[in-house]
Amino acid sequence: MSPDGGIVRACAKVNLVLRVGAPRPDGYHELVTLIGRIDLADVLLVGPAARTHVDCPGLPGGDTLVTRALTGLCAAAGHAGGFHVHIDKRIPHGAGLGGGSADAAAALLAANALLPAPLPDAELARIGAGVGSDVPALLHDAATIARGRGDRVEVLGALPRAHLVLAHPGRPLATRDVYRRHVPDDRPLPAAIALPTTLDELVALLENDLQAPAEALAPACRALREGMMGAGALAAIVSGSGSAVFGVFATRQEAERAAGMLPDAAWTTTATLGAASGG
Repeated sequence: MSPDGGIVRACAKVNLVLRVGAPRPDGYHELVTLIGRIDLADVLLVGPAARTHVDCPGLPGGDTLVTRALTGLCAAAGHAGGFHVHIDKRIPHGAGLGGGSADAAAALLAANALLPAPLPDAELARIGAGVGSDVPALLHDAATIARGRGDRVEVLGALPRAHLVLAHPGRPLATRDVYRRHVPDDRPLPAAIALPTTLDELVALLENDLQAPAEALAPACRALREGMMGAGALAAIVSGSGSAVFGVFATRQEAERAAGMLPDAAWTTTATLGAASGG
């Protein structure tokens, strides 16, 4: 990136595995999740400025996560200036695709590179964890396992390529509302999750403890999931706390055909897992 800044992509995520335990004393839930990045991305223009200002026309109410991330970065680095960020939103808000967290992570990485003395990765992860639970994992392009409340991150590597259909019912879900409806079961959280190396292994791995409460709050999510299965998906689940649903297809052609067969969706797109870059 030049000293004047540049354009970066903030790639969305899907939760391939999301296991959720009981509430912790701090109000968060203990969790274990396998996160993959996809090539659906917001686009950010990041540059130096006298003070931090974030412009995001596609987000009602304005951005907060990026502002908090960059404020934290400047404080930690002792940087007297700030950054200007313009965000072209392409990831739906409140969809469980990590759009806001991906923007914060991408802005942190880009702004840090513009500092006279960039901070180490561990410090960026600390700042990110204070902004949002998904931010530390989304500082990495590779598949990651996140534990705790999402702040303990293990980078695994590349996922097998898979073609996805993403669908949104038009109604965002608040993460806190979904977690409040979650009823933990007696299964222990997994100590490890193996990185899938084939499409079959990936499909067999998909699991989301928050799917049931998300579908209870937004029944359209279940209709979309069942619609994807009816359109030929190898598997389909809610991503994160919803309300987006994603289905896995064997080929791009099958995914593109299925995307046009979901009349209940307010928004659909196709994306590729295992091909994200940037962010």
